[in-house]
Amino acid sequence: MGEILQPSNSLKTMIDTTTLQLKRMEIDGKYLSRFESLTSSKAKTHRYFFNPNVKKDGYLPKITIKKLEGQRDWYTESIDIEFSAPKILYGTNYFGVDENDYNKLLDNLLEKLGFIFNGSPLTKAQIQQSNIKTIAFVFNFILPDSSSRPIEFLKVIPFLDIGKNYNRIKNTYFTEENELGYCGRIYNKQVGFKIYDKGAELINNPKTPEEIETASKIKQGLLPIKIIRIEITYQNKFTLKRHLATKTDGNHKRERHLFEVFNNKLCQSILLESFNKLADEVNIQALDIPLYPIADCFKVIKEAGMYPYDTYAWLGRSLAIQQAGSLQLKLINDDYFIRQDRSRVDKKFKKLLNLHPLSFFTLKKVFEECRKQLNEFKIIKPEDYS
Repeated sequence: MGEILQPSNSLKTMIDTTTLQLKRMEIDGKYLSRFESLTSSKAKTHRYFFNPNVKKDGYLPKITIKKLEGQRDWYTESIDIEFSAPKILYGTNYFGVDENDYNKLLDNLLEKLGFIFNGSPLTKAQIQQSNIKTIAFVFNFILPDSSSRPIEFLKVIPFLDIGKNYNRIKNTYFTEENELGYCGRIYNKQVGFKIYDKGAELINNPKTPEEIETASKIKQGLLPIKIIRIEITYQNKFTLKRHLATKTDGNHKRERHLFEVFNNKLCQSILLESFNKLADEVNIQALDIPLYPIADCFKVIKEAGMYPYDTYAWLGRSLAIQQAGSLQLKLINDDYFIRQDRSRVDKKFKKLLNLHPLSFFTLKKVFEECRKQLNEFKIIKPEDYS
């Protein structure tokens, strides 16, 4: 088996699937020979679709052109261009892009659009000025070779939450079949959170020629396999503009463009914010206590120096999270007590853990390693493994 070349034991990317939108721009019919069409007389809309055939043409963007019926004729209301930034460059999102890849990405995107349209109805300047409709901020964590398979850590995701943005609107599901991996999703109409086993997914479901090649290298031991991937997706322009405003200029109404998100510090800030909500210290420590017999639990906690009252309180919190999960526990609490009380209790537990650090096991080690990689934020390219 070959030796894995691992420059910093971390494999990252910062943005992935993005939808750019151009408004009120007409595309001549001669450029639409590859498109399918669908008309709705009831809604007075006409749509042109391009859905790529990966096996035939390799990776290409998806395009939707929406036309509306005006008083005199049909006119173009919007053009949506959906693509994965890493796949535009590499044919796979196993590797990543960073702020230095912006111009190269635009050139490659325009080349692929030229193939789709059989010509060049769109210019580089128009793509640069197009508005971001949706975008995913992503990160790939490589687990140490000595760690267990990612599935062992991903199974705890149902017991965590990523903050108040989700409230009670929550859809979470997990899949595990044919070693494909384990995937968890928490999302609503505004924001989506997804975490899964990237190595297993790529090995079991490669689609592009580049992914097939990458999967082969993983199997040969030439690339890391134990990869946990997180994706934070802003699923509409309102949410995107509101959140980026808090990170940049405070303008909640201004449309956002691709060059703005090709910023390593901005992406790192967004990813760390969501990760820190997920990896809340109290919740992770509570889940990291194995379900020992009570006598053994007392022994571990007593060795940390906790007093009897704190011991009982911490055991109760740990068992509640392991039974209901931190998100459901938070929602249940808010049915009976005020949120301010919950916040005060969490602060007391954090203070208690700081004063009396408990021995921890695999779960906390994994989250600490992931936070370390996020803080380093080194984007790895294919040439780093050549």
